[in-house]
Amino acid sequence: MSYQIDIHKVKYAFVIALYSSVGSYFGQPLIHGNDNAINIIVTVFSILAGFLVAIITIIGDPSSLPSGGWQRARLGSEALYNRLTRHKLLFLMYLTTLLLVFVASLIKEKFIFLDVWIERVYLFFSIAAFSLSFQLPSSLMNLHKERIEHEIESRRERDGDNKNIT
Repeated sequence: MSYQIDIHKVKYAFVIALYSSVGSYFGQPLIHGNDNAINIIVTVFSILAGFLVAIITIIGDPSSLPSGGWQRARLGSEALYNRLTRHKLLFLMYLTTLLLVFVASLIKEKFIFLDVWIERVYLFFSIAAFSLSFQLPSSLMNLHKERIEHEIESRRERDGDNKNIT
């Protein structure tokens, strides 16, 4: 099995990593000691994590596989697994952000140097994960579009590819 690297996704990941790095470095002084901002991060990522679990459940439904024989379903399963893997990684970024916020709250004011770096890391993850989350509506829309197309194809095959609209 050979994998092709999508250069556009690599560029996109690089840009997000760059923006997240710059944002976390310069944003850390703004978040340090700002309980309201920290609560917003925790609330937003808790909600996004729940939303993403729902999306993963919808995507993982076997009915999203193409209709037809097992070979066709096998080919369609690769795209499904890739989509699930990307969403799983995003979910892990959400959880990592929440974990690091929790760790930062535990060590607050005891290990000030370490606290600053943990804040930078969770800001990095929060900026990156939030940026990647903007793709979720498109992903969900594409999934439903594929399901509709599969249903149309299934009906076309079942009806004998009639051109008549009844």
